[in-house]
Amino acid sequence: MNDEAVKEWFDFANMDFDCARHLYENMHPKPLTIICYHCQQASEKIFKRFAYKPK
Repeated sequence: MNDEAVKEWFDFANMDFDCARHLYENMHPKPLTIICYHCQQASEKIFKRFAYKPK
């Protein structure tokens, strides 16, 4: 995986985390299931970023 693809995984993870933060801070009642989903997706993408980072 090239550097550009690694950066894309990190960017996608940040978008998921930003979405979860937005939902948590602005929705009432809080959609906790959806917030947890986005946090889980962000963590998987961060893992992929480090797992496939070129050495």
